[in-house]
Amino acid sequence: MPDSDTSKKKKLIGAAIILGVVGSYLGILYLVDTFTGSFGLANLLNSKNIMGKHREELMGKIQRDPHFKDVDVEGYIKEVEKIITMEKKRNLGNWVSFKSFTPNVAGRYITTNDYGIRSSWSLKEMVQRARNNRRADIRNIVMLGGSTAFGYGVINDEQTISSVLNSMLEEDGYEVFNLAQGGFTSFMNLFSLSTIGLYLEPDIIIVMEGYADILHLAYESKGGELAWGLFSGSEKKSDPKFAFGFHYQNLDAILRLGTQSNRQVILAFQPLSGFENDSTIDNDKIKKIWAFYPRIREMMRLVAENNGAEFLDLSTIFKEEKRSSINFFDQAHLTVTGQKKVAKVFAETIKNLDAKKTERVDSFQLREKRIQDILAQDLSGRYKTVEDY
Repeated sequence: MPDSDTSKKKKLIGAAIILGVVGSYLGILYLVDTFTGSFGLANLLNSKNIMGKHREELMGKIQRDPHFKDVDVEGYIKEVEKIITMEKKRNLGNWVSFKSFTPNVAGRYITTNDYGIRSSWSLKEMVQRARNNRRADIRNIVMLGGSTAFGYGVINDEQTISSVLNSMLEEDGYEVFNLAQGGFTSFMNLFSLSTIGLYLEPDIIIVMEGYADILHLAYESKGGELAWGLFSGSEKKSDPKFAFGFHYQNLDAILRLGTQSNRQVILAFQPLSGFENDSTIDNDKIKKIWAFYPRIREMMRLVAENNGAEFLDLSTIFKEEKRSSINFFDQAHLTVTGQKKVAKVFAETIKNLDAKKTERVDSFQLREKRIQDILAQDLSGRYKTVEDY
């Protein structure tokens, strides 16, 4: 019996030690995860899972796209992962619920500047270039939009819509600045135009939207994203009137800003796989959108008309093609071929706008003078600080 009691005690002690070790381990994990914020273990594991899934999906897209046959696929994927890695994104303000693509990426396929914009010039250099253009009578074009306008899906910087468009219009005296960012909606493009875009003194503003906005209108918000949940099931009663009104108001504000100072604005409704074309790429992911997409189109057409902007329906440009899947990298992003076709339509539209060219207003020079006057003022003694009290 004593041996039996001793054996039971040893087992109980062993179990207690094991439970203690496990409990301590879990406690340490909890403390690390709780007090390290975005660097917590749960966040790390979740990020790895998301990136792993993204890599798997991206590899599938690349393998079915003939444009990538001579590309270093592993190198390309690493550069794409670099621009979407959350830890290095530039925060556009603590009150703003979005970030830019990762800044200062200088890869073989993708280049971003100090603001995550797809450009080899820093933001300051872009501004100076835009100013020099005006003095040389070169007209500046600013492009706003999401990842499709950014050029996700093409092989390199030269094959994006903005770069191809720039090549097409260069001899006509234009230069294109691409401010598009992944996931940007009308809400985010409004912020981008008002804080960066207008500072580039654009003569023409291109706003290419549709897909990102309807995702935010339709699906459940995750990770603090701005979304209305029309398809999520999380809303007791969906309210498309409110959601569409919100989208309209954002676009209306963009176009009102854009058309000031005799600027011209093109509001472009972007293509979608399987909508007004026979593409079968990733249709299962977006079938719910097809019911709302015509409404988005009509709403964009209306806001353009109300603001004197040019409405451009890009959703129909592949309509007469057979096997139009060659234009789509996935459900919404375009291949090299698709981007070239969109750029061509933009170029033709801009050349038609050129015939209606209005007198340019050099607000940049006026603003520079006012800023210089403010900086030159001696304001000492005109205000009180706490020490004066």
